Order: sequence, then structure tokens, then C-alpha cells
Amino acid sequence: MPVRLTTGEASNPVWSPAGNLIVYAGANVGFFCPLLAVGPDGTPVKLPSIEVLREGVRARFLPNGSGLVYLQGLPSAQNLWLLDLSAQNLWLLDLATKKTKELTRLNSAGAIRSFDIGPDGNNIVFDRLRGNSHVVLIDLPGNPQKP
Repeated sequence: MPVRLTTGEASNPVWSPAGNLIVYAGANVGFFCPLLAVGPDGTPVKLPSIEVLREGVRARFLPNGSGLVYLQGLPSAQNLWLLDLSAQNLWLLDLATKKTKELTRLNSAGAIRSFDIGPDGNNIVFDRLRGNSHVVLIDLPGNPQKP
């Protein structure tokens, strides 16, 4: 029998490797939605205020579960008249400290729809849409999994 874990709008759920956390995108507010989390029993888990673009894959856990890589567009505090929806960067949320760190500073010439993290946690693969689609592989900058 299905069990509802959240109330309200929710999309793109992702399980943590340990199975103790589910991260998802909340209700759309314009072009953005908040990144939210619950335990497997539906108990809300507090995350820092993170807004992601509403379309595509938005978050992936590091294989060891210590962090969450997420794709963030421009903060909503920016001037929306000048909003560039293709200006996206990958960020890391350290789940122990709840601190965030920018991992990439990509030019705004392409949009990212999806990404994933390699099984060893050393690389990120993502698509880059600008005229033609590209698949790009990069080292995970400042990887907390590396010894």
C-alpha cells in the first residue's frame, strides 16, 4: 500500500545511499522550487534554503552519503528582469555541517538538464545544451570522498 511522505507539490525525489534521507523539489515559485528533505517515515529534515530550477535532474547524493550535489540556477534575489535561465552551477551541500560550496562556475552559454556522480564519487557527468547537446565529464572539485 503506498504511503504519502509529503504534503503539497513534490518532484524529483532522490534516496540517500544509506536510505535515511529523501531529497526532493518542492512547489514551484516562478522558475524555481525549494530543495526539501524528509526521512523515510515522512519526518521533515531541515536543509539550508536552497532554490533549484524547476526542470530536470536537480540533486544527487555522493556515493558515501556525506554530501548532496545539486544544480542551482540564479538565486531568486537576483533581478528577474535580467534572469538568465541557462546560468546554472553545481553546488555541494555537506550534510554534516549543512554548509554549501560552489563546485563549478560555468559560463551561461548552455543549460544543464541532468547530471550524475560517478560510482567512486570522483567525477560528475552532465549534459550541456547550447545549440547542440554535449555530454561533459569533469572531476568533482574539492571532492570530500578523496583520501
